[in-house]
Amino acid sequence: MQLTILALLLAGCSSSSPQMPSIFLISLYYQRYDPVFNLAQVDPGVVQATANIVGGAEMEVRVGYFGICVSPSGGAYICNSNATALAEVVTVDQDPLNLIWVASTFKDAVVFPYLLYVSQNLW
Repeated sequence: MQLTILALLLAGCSSSSPQMPSIFLISLYYQRYDPVFNLAQVDPGVVQATANIVGGAEMEVRVGYFGICVSPSGGAYICNSNATALAEVVTVDQDPLNLIWVASTFKDAVVFPYLLYVSQNLW
């Protein structure tokens, strides 16, 4: 059982087949919300400026051990191990804050073989 779960986790986001994009480590996405202003913010205007940049983006990016999946407009997922290839299929309006790059950086800097060992020992 434990080996099966690990195998599924490893396979997640490695292909666009129906179930693979639904197995992932982290999901990053754009979501509209009303800004929350607080006196602790040095420049509350940054919230509005960021909202202006993001516009109506609806994309979601999911990260697996060996790949990244992108849903450019809330539809089907496109998966690839190469973030550059994924960035080439979306427009700047779909990913204005470079979530594909953020996801790739997370995958390259945080997801490493020891993480598999740790997760296996937690189960």
